[in-house]
Amino acid sequence: MFETVDREKTLIRRKLAQMRKRPHLPAPLLDLAEKVLEMQLAARVEAAATVFAPGELTPVDQVIAGASLLPRERFPLEMDPAGRLFTDLAGALADLGGPAAQAAAMVLAEGSGFMENALRAYLAGDEAFFTEFSGRTPQAPRTLNFLAQCAVTPQATALAEALSLTLPQDRTWEQGSCPVCGSLAFQSALVGKEGVRHNACSFCRASYRTFRLQCPYCHERDATKLRFFVAEEEPGYRVDTCETCKGYIKTTDFREYDRPSLPALDDLESMTLDILAMRQGYLRPTPSALGF
Repeated sequence: MFETVDREKTLIRRKLAQMRKRPHLPAPLLDLAEKVLEMQLAARVEAAATVFAPGELTPVDQVIAGASLLPRERFPLEMDPAGRLFTDLAGALADLGGPAAQAAAMVLAEGSGFMENALRAYLAGDEAFFTEFSGRTPQAPRTLNFLAQCAVTPQATALAEALSLTLPQDRTWEQGSCPVCGSLAFQSALVGKEGVRHNACSFCRASYRTFRLQCPYCHERDATKLRFFVAEEEPGYRVDTCETCKGYIKTTDFREYDRPSLPALDDLESMTLDILAMRQGYLRPTPSALGF
């Protein structure tokens, strides 16, 4: 379900080296992504282990039936390391200058209490908290989302990696949502000779096998309502759409390419496909891996 930290470091280096050759991807954006991912990996390594008492986790048979092992709102969060990362991430935005830097300064000016509330709001999936603040930073409306999401992700990933060991491995999960935390997928991939579909969780980053023909959001399985399209300028990617809920998910298919794949960077590399999907009336109900 997870790459090791060392393996992920290698994938980040290789992936970014290839992405920097693509003229439509701004260098400052790639620099920011590299900095963020490096900080997150360091924080993931330092994340404290959590021990759960009997009964705190959902029984495995109920997870198999569609429940989540530990709903995201119950994920424990160590505020001190998350707060430090939050502040460091704001510093990374400051290096960019412009509206993002100004918005980050406004966030930090609110103080530590506001920061902790933002972290808890993200954990609870309280989008209203972020929508309210975004009105104060209209030129960079998702700055607070970025800071909170990226600060929580390392701890969530470290915990989910440990929790996933209690679940059956290589199982095809019938639910479209993550079996570990119950969150929706933000990216998908077709892997192996048979093109097995693996979804990537938008919250804990678990990768889990699911049905190839199934909407990850409304669980539609009627093949006539599940379509996909590709774009010549984005080889190795496709957009899977659902006519029932009008949702879409981008899918990586690198089986014929010698290219590294990492969901967070695959999502960034293929961002032009988001524009094409939205122009056709489809929506993705999850943010990007960076909270945008």
